[in-house]
Amino acid sequence: MSTAPDAAPTWLGVIRQTAFVVDDIDRAALDWARLHGVGPWFLYEVDIPSVTFRGAQVPMRARMGLAHTGSQQIELIQPDLTIPSIYGEFLDNGGTGVHHLCYWADVDRSREHFRSHGADVVQEGVTSAGNQFLYMSGSCGVPYLEFVDPVGGMKDFFDAVERAAASWDGKQHLAMR
Repeated sequence: MSTAPDAAPTWLGVIRQTAFVVDDIDRAALDWARLHGVGPWFLYEVDIPSVTFRGAQVPMRARMGLAHTGSQQIELIQPDLTIPSIYGEFLDNGGTGVHHLCYWADVDRSREHFRSHGADVVQEGVTSAGNQFLYMSGSCGVPYLEFVDPVGGMKDFFDAVERAAASWDGKQHLAMR
């Protein structure tokens, strides 16, 4: 019997994003800029009519923000607490902080891989631009894992956020609201 571990899923690529659930996105973006030198922040509203959260169809609404530090995307999420979501559940279970790590990888292959290692699907849906996203229960001390395969407008937006960070002079902490 071999004691060698399974082959590592190198197809996942690098972890591209670390996301934080916050109770005040404006304050959090300002703090990240002033304290950590991360910016500029692109703040926006997300309103998806229907996603699946723990098996139930619910809307998904939140204020979100993106910025970059090097090649790492930082996401801030302030959920609409009037509807059930993976973000509100996180706040209810202990407050703000690191919520998930995100891979930009094939969503279906990621689902199969992590299910085979005991992870559960927690929330999934499709953005207004047609990009599929999937949240699964986390591992290694991370509450959740997210998987997206950014193409089209989502990829263009992510690239613009990264370019803005590369030339940011630190003077304006918000690039878009």
